[in-house]
Amino acid sequence: MLNKTQIKQIIKRMRGLDRTRRSLQALSSEILAASKRAIFAYHRDDQKAAQQELAIAQQKLKMGWRFVKQEPRITYDGSWRAAQEEFAEAHLLSQFIKTGKVGHVPEVADDPEILLGGLSDLTGELVRRSVRVAGQRDRAAVEKMFYAVDEVVGFLLQMDLTGHLRTKVDQAKQNLRKLEEIRYDLAIRSPSRSHD
Repeated sequence: MLNKTQIKQIIKRMRGLDRTRRSLQALSSEILAASKRAIFAYHRDDQKAAQQELAIAQQKLKMGWRFVKQEPRITYDGSWRAAQEEFAEAHLLSQFIKTGKVGHVPEVADDPEILLGGLSDLTGELVRRSVRVAGQRDRAAVEKMFYAVDEVVGFLLQMDLTGHLRTKVDQAKQNLRKLEEIRYDLAIRSPSRSHD
């Protein structure tokens, strides 16, 4: 009943797709790990290690795009998208630390969901940095991060996001509240200045 030549071609094609998907998933895991290591290095103020990890992740992203070009059906694989989002978060943190601004993320799909996810997650990283600098009584740095997160939340709220992005927006709003608390704590714990 079935054409044997066609069946062999289908089997060969499916095996090839499976191999490519598994290769991309393994690479995605490496991108995710390198991006996380970059974020942790930034939190330790180890710029050199952070940049090295970002470079590793970026190189692996380029390799991943070769798999996607070879087999476009894996473009929306969950692990691949998660890896891009984590890289976007790490790269945006790098930009913020260096310039106080964020923008284009290289090697990431021109996909608003990935970029919005990375931007939302960035707010959590800024809270972590704020906790550290608040311990050093660096009010100016906390203020800078507060206004950055406030701007991101304002931007995110302009869109009617649903699904996992809606969850991320809610988390970004919670991060803004945490920063408000950090600012408040710094304000009440700062020594009063006498007006003599």
